Amino acid sequence: MTEVPFSCACGKLNGTLSRATPSGGNHCKCLCDSCRAGAVYCKTPELAEGGLALFLTTPDRITITSGFDQLAPFSFGAKNIIRWQAKCCGVQMFSTPANPKMAMTSISTARLTDPAAIGPVRSRAFVPQPNGKTKHENIPAFIGTVARVVRARFTGRWKETPFFDSVSLEPTVAVTLISKEDRRALLAR
Repeated sequence: MTEVPFSCACGKLNGTLSRATPSGGNHCKCLCDSCRAGAVYCKTPELAEGGLALFLTTPDRITITSGFDQLAPFSFGAKNIIRWQAKCCGVQMFSTPANPKMAMTSISTARLTDPAAIGPVRSRAFVPQPNGKTKHENIPAFIGTVARVVRARFTGRWKETPFFDSVSLEPTVAVTLISKEDRRALLAR
């Protein structure tokens, strides 16, 4: 089993990503407004320009070994994606759906000690088009992500997560909600 360590920028929050192989998830770049706003909120706007590099996988593959008390999740709405920031140094570490039964998480590949283990970027999401719309590139890679989420749901692995209590289904740390106005302001920067 391939385990790749990860840490926040200052090293207070650490852990491992297990089964860190190209087939264990989808290495993608996301260019959506929410990821861009999240990167600016975390004071890493340079990540927002070319897209946020993420490894999409299931939360049972994430183990936090130290610094759990440094997690500071935020979201742009009560039912929106939750972004898990390290409050010690401000970097975004993970993102999850608000519903833990949708067993998906992403880890910022910049936080991995060996991003080569997950292979090159295989897909891009929300790529702007000349007509003003967006599209996803390499849809089969995203379908693989959905298949992993469904398997985790049916096997019960969705309960193996550091991000949510498996009984109450509440996040393990209180989530800060960012208003729509503040999100718009972040995107205007």
